Amino acid sequence: MTKRELHPLSPTPPGGTLASSIEAATRYAPYLRRLLERNSADLDTASSTALEAGLQELLSRLKALELDPPSMDDAMVQLRQIKRRAHLIIALLDLSTAWPVMRVTGALTELADGCVRVALATALQARHVSGEGLFLIAFGKMGAHELNYSSDIDMAAFFDPDVFTGGDRGPVDTGTRVIKDVCRLLDTQTEHGYVFRTDLRLRPDPSSTPIAVSTRRAEIYYESVGQNWERMAWIKARPCAGDLTAAVSFCTAIEPFVWRRHLDYSALADVHAIKRMINDKIDDNHGLGAGGFDVKLGAGGIREIEFFVQTQQIILGGRDGRLRHPKTLAALDVLSDAGHVEPGVALELSAAYSVLRSVEHRIQMLNDEQTHTLPEDDTRRTAISTLMGLPDLAALDSGLIHLRRRVHDIYLDLFANEHQNGEAEFGNLVFTGVDDDPGTLATLGRLGFSNPPSIIAAVRRWHYGAVPATRTRRAQELLTAITPTLLRGMSLTGEPDQAFANFSRFFEALTSGVRILSMLQAEPDLLSDLVSTLAIAPRLARILAARPGLLEALLTQPESIDFDLPTGAGFEGAMDEARRLHRDQTFLIGHRLLNGRLATRDAASAWTDLADQVVVAMAEAAARETERRFGPPPGIYCVFGMGSLGAGELTAASDLDLLVIYELADKDSLDGQNWFTRFTQRLVTALSAPTAEGLLYEVDLRLRPSGRAGPVAVRLSAFEQYQMNEAWTWEHMALTRMRPVAGDVDLSARTLSVARKAIATRAGQAQIAADVADMRARVAKEKPGHGIWDLKQDPGGLLDIEFHVQKRLLESADGRSVQPDMAAAFGLLTEICPSETEALHTLEAAWNDLTSLRQVLAIAVVETDPEQFSAGLKSRLASALQRPDFNAVQDRLRSIKDSVRQTLAEL
Repeated sequence: MTKRELHPLSPTPPGGTLASSIEAATRYAPYLRRLLERNSADLDTASSTALEAGLQELLSRLKALELDPPSMDDAMVQLRQIKRRAHLIIALLDLSTAWPVMRVTGALTELADGCVRVALATALQARHVSGEGLFLIAFGKMGAHELNYSSDIDMAAFFDPDVFTGGDRGPVDTGTRVIKDVCRLLDTQTEHGYVFRTDLRLRPDPSSTPIAVSTRRAEIYYESVGQNWERMAWIKARPCAGDLTAAVSFCTAIEPFVWRRHLDYSALADVHAIKRMINDKIDDNHGLGAGGFDVKLGAGGIREIEFFVQTQQIILGGRDGRLRHPKTLAALDVLSDAGHVEPGVALELSAAYSVLRSVEHRIQMLNDEQTHTLPEDDTRRTAISTLMGLPDLAALDSGLIHLRRRVHDIYLDLFANEHQNGEAEFGNLVFTGVDDDPGTLATLGRLGFSNPPSIIAAVRRWHYGAVPATRTRRAQELLTAITPTLLRGMSLTGEPDQAFANFSRFFEALTSGVRILSMLQAEPDLLSDLVSTLAIAPRLARILAARPGLLEALLTQPESIDFDLPTGAGFEGAMDEARRLHRDQTFLIGHRLLNGRLATRDAASAWTDLADQVVVAMAEAAARETERRFGPPPGIYCVFGMGSLGAGELTAASDLDLLVIYELADKDSLDGQNWFTRFTQRLVTALSAPTAEGLLYEVDLRLRPSGRAGPVAVRLSAFEQYQMNEAWTWEHMALTRMRPVAGDVDLSARTLSVARKAIATRAGQAQIAADVADMRARVAKEKPGHGIWDLKQDPGGLLDIEFHVQKRLLESADGRSVQPDMAAAFGLLTEICPSETEALHTLEAAWNDLTSLRQVLAIAVVETDPEQFSAGLKSRLASALQRPDFNAVQDRLRSIKDSVRQTLAEL
C-alpha cells in the first residue's frame, strides 16, 4: 500500500489507452472536441511522451517571449494559441492518467506562470518603463502550484516605492496601468479565446487600494488590520512574476504577520470561529445527493480538506517551520509526520483530495467553465463518470456520497470542542476572502435576509476595519466569533433585514468596539436582547450608539438613573449633563417598556417623571444663568406643564407644552418682565437647543395667553385678566390639563385657583358644545386621520375622547375641573354625570388601550402603516393589549374606533 493509497473513485483511462481517452474526450467533452479539431493536424498524440514533448516546446516558447516581448497585439494572439494547445495536451495527459492529478495541477500552474510573465514583460515594454521593483504574488491554487483545469488565477501586484519609479506618471499610476495591461492581455475574450481569468482582489483592502499597491502601504496594512483569513491566504502565496528579488524581500518582511510564533487566545479563537462559520451541517437525509454537488465548496468537498490543513498550519506553523508548505498534500504529509494528524486520516484525506480534484477537472473539461458543480442532469453526469473511467453513473454517485460523508466527518472533528451555541447547525456563514460564498448566500436566504450579497458586503467591510469599531485586530476577531449568533438572532426577530439595518447604524456609530464586542461574546443573552431591541426601536439604537456603555445597564436592569446635575457646571455644562442623563434614562425606560418589564400605563408616568426632572433642573439652571447676567430675580415664577405633559401622558416622542407664570416683588418694576422673558428664553434654550450631547425636547409655548402674539412669560395678573375676560373655549379646555412642574409652590397654587375660577365662569354657557364641535371640525380639515393606526387624529381616536372629556369638564363648571389626569377626570365625570357612567367606561377603556398602543409605537418610531411593522413590534403590540396576536390587535382597534364614534354620537 502506497502513501497515496488509491481510492475506489481514482480515475483510470477511459477505455484503457491514450487513444480511447482521446475518443472519449471527443465524444463527451465539447470543449476538448473543439480543441482537437483545431489542433489535431500538427499535434503528435501518438504517446504520452510525445504529448509531454509538445508541452515542453510550448513552455519554451513562453520563456523566449518573456525574454523578447512581442507587441501587445502579437502577445494577444500568441498567448492564446499557446494556452489552447497546452490545455489540450494537459487534458489528454490527465484523462489518460499518464500524469497523476497533482502533476496536472503543477503543469497548469507552470503554464499560468509563463503566460503571466510574458504579459508583464509585454506590458512594461509597451509603456517603456523598467519593471525593477514591480512584482506579482500568486495566491491560492496558483500560489500552491495547484491550479484546476479552468481556474482563474489569484494574484496581487506590489511595487517597492524605493525602486520602482514609474517614470513620468509616478509609481502608483504607472504600476496600475501596467497591471491593467497584464489583465487585458490575459482576460480579454477574442476570436482566439482567452488565456486566464485574473482576480486581483486578494491585495490589501481591495475596495480602497489601487491594483498596484506600495509594499510600504501593504506592510502597514498587514501590521495594523491584517486578518487571520489573510494570514491563511498567505500560506499559499509566492512570487510569480516581475522583480523576484523585491518580491522575496517583501515576503520576508511580512513573514512575522503570517507566521506568529505564539498565537494569543483571541487569535486562536478567531481561527476556530472562522472554522465554525464554514461548517455546513449535513446528515444522511440532506445535502448528500450527487447531482448539484459543488466539489470545491460543498460539504465534504475540496475546501474542507484545504481548511483542515490550513487551520492547523496557521496555528502550529509559527513554531514549526516544517509546516509552512503551500501544497495541500505535502502539508498534510508533514502534519502526519509531526504527529498532528493521524496517519490513517491523512491517507483518507489525501486520496479524497486527489479524487475530488480529478472530478473537478472533468467537470471543467466539458465546456471550459469556471464551475465546480457536478451536473444534476444524468446524461452530463454520466459524461463525468465516463471521463473518470468508471463503469457507470451509479459508481460515481454512490462513491462520492461515501467520500463526502467521510471527509465531512473528519472535518467536523477538527476543534470539535470549540463548537459553541450551535453555530454550525444552520449552514455556512463565511465572510472571509473576496468572493461571496455560495453556501453563505444560501444560509442567509434561509435566515430570511432578502439581499444576502449586501449582508456579506457589509460584514466584510467591518472585517476590513472600515468602521471605528473594528479598527483593531482584536475587534475583528471578536466580530468573527459573534457573527453567527448575531445573524441568527436577527432572523428570529422575523424582520432580519430591518434588524440588520438597525444594528448596522448602531455598530457603525461606535467609536470603538473591543469592549462592546467582548461583552456581547461573553453574554449571549445580552446579544439576543440587543438585537431584538434594535430591531423594534431605532430610537434606542441611536441612543446606544452614542452611549454604548448603556449595554451594561441591560445586564443589571436598574429602575432609574439619578438625575442630579452639578450646580457648578455652568449653564452649558448643565445642558450637556442633562442631555446625557436624559438619554440614559430614556434608554432604560424605553428598553423596559419594549421588553414588557414596564406596563404601558406606567410608561406614561415614567416619561412624565423624567420630563418633570428635566424641566426642574433646566429651570434652575436658566434662573442661575439669568441671575448671573442680569442680576437677582425681581419676583417669583412657576412653570406649568400643559397638554400631554400636564396630563402625565408623555411618550418617548412627546413635545413639551409649557406655560411660565411670574409675579413681581415690586408691582411697578419696568424691568421685571424683561428678566422673566430672558429667563423663559433660556429655559427654552436649555430644553430644546441641540448641543454636542444631542437634544432634549421640542418645546411649545403656544398655550400661553394670546398664543404666539403674547409674551413668553405671563404675569399672574395678566393671566387672570385674560382667562376671565378674553380666553376662547379651546383655551379653557387647555386649562383642564395644566399641572405645576417647577418653581414657586404658592404661586402655582394661586395660578391653579385662577384657572378653576375661569372655568367656573363657563357655567350654563350653551356655546361650549358648538365651540368644541367647530374646533374638532377645523382639526379634522387641517390634520385628517390616516386610518385606524392613526391613534390620535382618526375619528374615534384619542383626540375625540380628549375633546369630549374637556367639553364635559367645562360644562360642569366644577371647581375640580382642572383635572389633568385622565383617570381622575373620568372618575370626576362619572360622579358629576352618573347617567353617562356606561358611556364613560367605554371611552375610558378605549383611552387606555389607545394610549397603550401609542406608548409602544412611540418607542418603536415607525410609520403608522402596519405593513411596515416588524414581527417583534407586532408581538409587543399584542402583548400591550393582552391579545393573542396582531390580527386580534387590529380587530380590537377597529372595535375601539367604532365604539368611540357610536358612543359620542349617542351622547
